[in-house]
Amino acid sequence: MVCGKTSLGGGMRRILFGMSACMVLVASGFLGPDPCSAADTQTSIVSQTLQYFSDLKKYVAKGSVRVERGDAMADADEMTYSEETGDVHAEGNVRYDDASVSFTAQRADMNMEKKTGKLYQADVLFKEGNYRISGGMLERKGEKEFSSTGEARITTCDGIPSAWCFRGRDVDLLVGDKMTASAATLRIRDVPVFYTPYLMAPVLTERQTGFLMPLISNSTSRGFGLNIPFYWAIDENRDATFVLDTYAKRGIGTGMEYRFVEPGGIKGDWWAYYIRDRELEKDFVEVRGLHENRAEGSAGWFLNVNYVNEKDYYREFNPHKEKQILRFLESTGEFAVPFDNSRLYLLAQYWVDLTEDTGDIPQRLPELGYVMHYTRVGSFLVSAETSAANFWRKDGVSAQRLDVYPRVLHTVGSDVVLSQSVAARGTAYAYSGHERTDDNLQRTAIEYDANVHTRISKKYDKVTHVIEPMVRYHYVDSSENNLVVFDSVEYYKRTALLELSVLNRILVKGRELAAVRITQPIDTDNGDRPFGPLVLEVGIRRPLPVRLSTTYDVNLGEIRTVSSDVRVPFKGGSFNFGQRYNRAKDIMVFKGGFTVKPVRSLELTMNAWYDTKGEGLTSLTAGVKYSSQCWGLRIEASKRPGDFTMQVMFDLYGITAKAPASEKI
Repeated sequence: MVCGKTSLGGGMRRILFGMSACMVLVASGFLGPDPCSAADTQTSIVSQTLQYFSDLKKYVAKGSVRVERGDAMADADEMTYSEETGDVHAEGNVRYDDASVSFTAQRADMNMEKKTGKLYQADVLFKEGNYRISGGMLERKGEKEFSSTGEARITTCDGIPSAWCFRGRDVDLLVGDKMTASAATLRIRDVPVFYTPYLMAPVLTERQTGFLMPLISNSTSRGFGLNIPFYWAIDENRDATFVLDTYAKRGIGTGMEYRFVEPGGIKGDWWAYYIRDRELEKDFVEVRGLHENRAEGSAGWFLNVNYVNEKDYYREFNPHKEKQILRFLESTGEFAVPFDNSRLYLLAQYWVDLTEDTGDIPQRLPELGYVMHYTRVGSFLVSAETSAANFWRKDGVSAQRLDVYPRVLHTVGSDVVLSQSVAARGTAYAYSGHERTDDNLQRTAIEYDANVHTRISKKYDKVTHVIEPMVRYHYVDSSENNLVVFDSVEYYKRTALLELSVLNRILVKGRELAAVRITQPIDTDNGDRPFGPLVLEVGIRRPLPVRLSTTYDVNLGEIRTVSSDVRVPFKGGSFNFGQRYNRAKDIMVFKGGFTVKPVRSLELTMNAWYDTKGEGLTSLTAGVKYSSQCWGLRIEASKRPGDFTMQVMFDLYGITAKAPASEKI
């Protein structure tokens, strides 16, 4: 026994004590009093040899040392524990684990209560998100923050070497916020592929300022392309994304998106893009925006803007087929004042024709209207619409139009339901431009609509068959039918239409399995050919989802239109097939594709559109999506007449994207 020192040896020893000076020694040969309260957090030391220096209030443990305090546990060959401060100095095969972090190191100076300290030759794992940081000297600044003064590596990958990592200096990693580094390189299998003097990326947070993953592409019409986005988290409710587009053959484009959300139902999303095309020698501009200010129960407004300065913008610079075949762009703005059961509105609407001349399109600039929703008056429902609109055409007839349209609805019956409505419509026009400059027309109309329907069902064990027959008669008596067309109001003309339809539904255990509707319109004013096209609609949910709509001309004995979609699901994917046919417009288009997941980490897709009456194969797209433990790869290829484009996007899970739910990072 040495003065001021208590020595315990000869086997494994355990000490339990609180943060006060009190001690409880177990299996040591003596038992001291325990003045500690039950609320004190205890620290446990287990080792082969244990020494206590009373003057320094320190424990020195050697041989398979383990220290436990709260949810934290540390193992090492040797440890020194300060009773006053809770500091631990550990050397040799250091292993540490708590609720959020585990690490290994050669040496560590740490405080297990504050969860701070310095680690040497350390590898740290954050359990949330699988973030890993390693370096020669790391400092733990808090429960979820580590930094390095020298070089360090960050990844979310298991295994050595890691599939990817960032290596840099002055690394700081704060889970739930961001990571930063200087002189950083992105390494794939420890091979450097990208360098940046400064790196900043979000870590387990959806909104953090920094560069997003670039999009790499190659196109026969645009050449090699690189899309570099930068995200700016301006505030909790505002952000912006800046985009730099480079195309080897066409030039450099720039874009910006700005988004915001404010209290009271205010939100907006605006996008602007510009590129000077060197090959075509012209400027392309796109502006898209949506601003909404619609507080419930009070006056509100919205603005939806869609603008391109060149009709071929989407065909030249947008890879998505739905944009490339877009015919019209619509911009709309509206201010509305709601009342108890009605609303007053001021509307403006502008259309751009991406194929033909926009000058022939009537623009609604503006329209003032009042709408009264259905209001019960006794056993009747009453509604009304009134509008005053100014239609302007650059080329063609313009007009001011006043339209008044009140309606009365009445419904009677339970098993057999009869719904009737009566309406009156008055429309006045003041034309201007071209040949109709001095024309002022008025149109009056009376409308009657009657609908009789019922429902018959029969249940067979688990299957229910439902038949819903319906007869509808729609009559309009109009004083003027030769009007310049501005919108659907002008199509409100003399009509005497009888419709007969039958809906068949099959339900299994209350869930609809299939539905078939047949409708035969009869125009009683159409002389010796009153029968309109017979309409057949089919919808099947199981086992193969099918949608079919076709019209048949009973007078000519020929099919006029067909639209069909079939999906064949199977384990790990599905096939789809569709067709569009229109005899009058000479259209026959087929489409088909598949989605297959041969293994959980790999998804293959392909879609094709074939025009038998036009250009043949109009679009072919294929995609490969691969998801590994810590990274993902997306490759998309598209072929259309005059262009072939391939795009490549990498995802570093935990940095540029969240890991798939089925995968662990």
